[in-house]
Amino acid sequence: MTTRAHTRRHVFRAPLVALIACGFLAAAPTASVATPPGKNGQIAFRRYLDAKRSTGALFRANSDGSGVVQVTHPPRGVVDQFEDWSPDGRRLVFERKVPCPAGGPRDGLDDTCDRVYTVESDGTGLTALVPCGFDVDKPFPGICVGARTPAWSPDGSMVAFRYALVDDRYAGSYDTNIGIWVVGADGSGRRQVTQLTPGSSWDREPQWSPDGKKLVFVRDDLVRKSEAVFTVNLDGTGLLQVTPWTLHAGGRPDWSPDGKWILVTAGPPDGSENVYKIHPDGTGLVNLTKQGAGGSHHLTSTWSPDGTLIVSARRPGVGPNGYPDVVVMRADGSGLHWITKTPLWERSVDWGRRPIR
Repeated sequence: MTTRAHTRRHVFRAPLVALIACGFLAAAPTASVATPPGKNGQIAFRRYLDAKRSTGALFRANSDGSGVVQVTHPPRGVVDQFEDWSPDGRRLVFERKVPCPAGGPRDGLDDTCDRVYTVESDGTGLTALVPCGFDVDKPFPGICVGARTPAWSPDGSMVAFRYALVDDRYAGSYDTNIGIWVVGADGSGRRQVTQLTPGSSWDREPQWSPDGKKLVFVRDDLVRKSEAVFTVNLDGTGLLQVTPWTLHAGGRPDWSPDGKWILVTAGPPDGSENVYKIHPDGTGLVNLTKQGAGGSHHLTSTWSPDGTLIVSARRPGVGPNGYPDVVVMRADGSGLHWITKTPLWERSVDWGRRPIR
C-alpha cells in the first residue's frame, strides 16, 4: 500500500491505461467508516499477511491492544479490507479483492474482481452482498470494474458503497463512471447517488451522517489533480464541498457520533500526512496530529463510538520494518498509544460499538 502522497501521483498521471498499470484503485485512500454512537467496543483493522502485501485479512482487537482475533481467512492472493462495523457491533461489511479468473473478465482496474461482503465478528456467516453485475437496461450501463468501500447506515438497513462502471461515453472521466451508490442490507434495491452525469471526477469512500440523511465522501478531480471531501443528500441533491482542494483531504472521512465534526486525513503538497477535523459546513478546520513532512504519517483514522478517542494507522510503526501500526489517541490528538507492534502492514481501521445483544 502506498502513502496518500504517492497515491495522488499515481491517480493523476494520465489516461486510464496508466491507472490500470499502477493499480490506483487498489491503493487509493480507503473507504469511509461508520462510527455509530454508543459504548466503545473493539477495533477492526486489515493486516497484510505477507511481505508482498498480496494477501490481507481482517482482525479485531481491544482498544488496549489485547484480545487480537483474526476474523476473515482469505485464500492466498485475496485481500479483505475497508471494513465497517455494523451499528449493533456484531458484523462487518468489507471489500474483498480477488484475482480474476484466467481468461475471464477483469472487473477491477487493478486486475482484481472486487466485491462487497458481510461477516459475523467471529468469522462465521460470510455473505456476498454486492456483486459486480449490472443491468444494462438501467441508466449508465457498462462493464463493472469494482464494488468497493462499503459503509453501514446508522440503522443498519442500508449500505453505501462505491460502484465503478466503464463505458466509452464517459470520456471526461477516463471512460469510467465512479460514483456513490446505496443498497439494502439484504443486497436489494441498488441505486446511484452521485455522478449521475459523469464528468471529470470520481467519487469514493462514502460514510453516513449520524441521522442517516446525508453521505460524506471523497471526490477525486481529474482536472485539478486533487481530492476533497463533499457531503450530499441521499437523493443526490444538496452537494456541498467541505474541504478545499489545496488540502488534498480524504483518507476515509468519518462523521463524529454527535454529528458536529468530520474526521479526515490530508496530505497537502508539503509532504505531511495528518489527521484533521472540520465541521460539516466546512468551517473550523483543525490539524490534530501536527506532523511535518519528516515526521510520522497518519493514514486511515476514525472516531470511537463515544466520540472521545480516535483510532488511526500511523507510519512508521514500531515494528522492525517500520510498516504502519494501529494507534489510539484522544480526540484532540494527544495521548497517543500503540495498539499493534508487528512487523506486518496494518491499516484500514474502524472502531465498533460494544455489541448489542
